[in-house]
Amino acid sequence: MMTNALVIGAGGDIGTAIHRNLEAQGYNVVGTTRKSLDLSKKVSIDAFTRQNTTEFDHIIFCAAENNPQAFLETTDDVIDQSIQVNVLALLQLLRNLLRGSTIGSNGSIVIISSLFGHFVRAKRLPYVASKHALMGVCKTLAVELSAQKIRVNSVSPGFIDTKLTRKNLSVEQISKLEQCIPLERLGHVDEVANVVSFLVSEMASYVNGTDVIVDGGFFAGGFME
Repeated sequence: MMTNALVIGAGGDIGTAIHRNLEAQGYNVVGTTRKSLDLSKKVSIDAFTRQNTTEFDHIIFCAAENNPQAFLETTDDVIDQSIQVNVLALLQLLRNLLRGSTIGSNGSIVIISSLFGHFVRAKRLPYVASKHALMGVCKTLAVELSAQKIRVNSVSPGFIDTKLTRKNLSVEQISKLEQCIPLERLGHVDEVANVVSFLVSEMASYVNGTDVIVDGGFFAGGFME
């Protein structure tokens, strides 16, 4: 029987890699983009889940808003948008799918979080707050959904070579950053996708409620200068 996976945020670099990786392994993958599913609007999420007829074995959530700016310059709208897209949309989506019995038992949920769910950096308050919240979401759902044999885990990528990374960081900043990473380079999107593939597989059948950091040793190194 074909295994079905839903990748929310498949239009981004990491989401695209996850979608591609799972398809290559024989999964039937449904991927959403900002155009097909507007996570900032609850009516869009309700419409998507109402129209869905597929029972998904695995849900991978990798959508995110990240607009760096100083706290005093950050408006309520920016904060609301980050919390809605990065956290509340996931909760609404899962609630709808679970109530509609469209998440299969013995399945899994993988949440793409971030190193910013573990530490902070100036001018990232909305993003940091949302990623810290996702850590709590992951652990709580892992406990609650275990009764339905659904595992819940998260993945925290470090600095991955994506369009968003290169948008938020200059070439000089990236070069300096690479000197602080023990593996001395940015990560590749496929290296994140490979971890997701493991977490949804039977090889991870006893992995539940945990976060896997994929950062080349940056966190372990204590943000070396």
